[in-house]
Amino acid sequence: MEELLTTKELADFLRLNEKKVYQLIRGGGIPHVRIAGKWLFPKEHVMRWIDERVQRERNILIVGSDDILLARLLALYSREQFPQSLAFYSSVGSMRGIEALAHKKGQVCCVHLLDVETGEYNLPFLNRHLAPQKYVVVNLCYRRQGLILHKGNPLGIKDLEDVVKKGVRFINRNEGSGTRVLLEYLLGKKGLAEKEIVGFANEVDTHVEVALKVLFGEADVGLGIEYVAHLFPLDFIPLQEERFDLVVPKELWPTQLMKGFLSYVDPLPIQRLIHTLPGYNLKDTGKVIFES
Repeated sequence: MEELLTTKELADFLRLNEKKVYQLIRGGGIPHVRIAGKWLFPKEHVMRWIDERVQRERNILIVGSDDILLARLLALYSREQFPQSLAFYSSVGSMRGIEALAHKKGQVCCVHLLDVETGEYNLPFLNRHLAPQKYVVVNLCYRRQGLILHKGNPLGIKDLEDVVKKGVRFINRNEGSGTRVLLEYLLGKKGLAEKEIVGFANEVDTHVEVALKVLFGEADVGLGIEYVAHLFPLDFIPLQEERFDLVVPKELWPTQLMKGFLSYVDPLPIQRLIHTLPGYNLKDTGKVIFES
């Protein structure tokens, strides 16, 4: 027997409030049936209705962490799928990306959050902030994070201890970003205090901005991905390899739009973008890491 959803269940499923569901009923668009004075919605028909709407609304919104590779991949997607579909990317940080998905905004969020207690990337945060929503986690890449320094490392910085000991000017990432979480984790692991870092309160929103602050002498060092150090004449000291994942709401997983987008999350189209990928590892690209 086909599963029937109540108005509340449908509202949760569609990420809408119940008032919006009644508006859809009055508009005559959504499949529904009235039994004993109660509105019910055949799930299979609703899924087909959603898929048809998705085909009409073919643009895709990605929210979450900043990443150059992802930005270039989305640009490739938009070039090749234009005008049928465009990808829009809002780089708001990993935590805000999860929050946006929890508030039913965006179709994909991108995260690289290290859980201090378990040492696991992303899944503990998703379990805490997205449950009971259902979602699928797909790996995009692994990235090396580390210290970005002036070319030739004139201050002789070797690690975070030197950043504190030498009192060099630091440029930080925005609160809630995966890079900021990693920094706080590494500081705690080494017994260093945030207040000991000169410039800890100075924040930027992207890895490129970190590199530019160092390049133009506004900071001596920052934490970021290795790839940006290769874009500019800068040095890099690796500290951590991290897993960078994409999170997709489960109800969107089977849609043609999402299948088309995820077909780009593959080493072959990515290699078309950048022949050499310093700091990136594509060993699990496209692999489903978790499914709730």
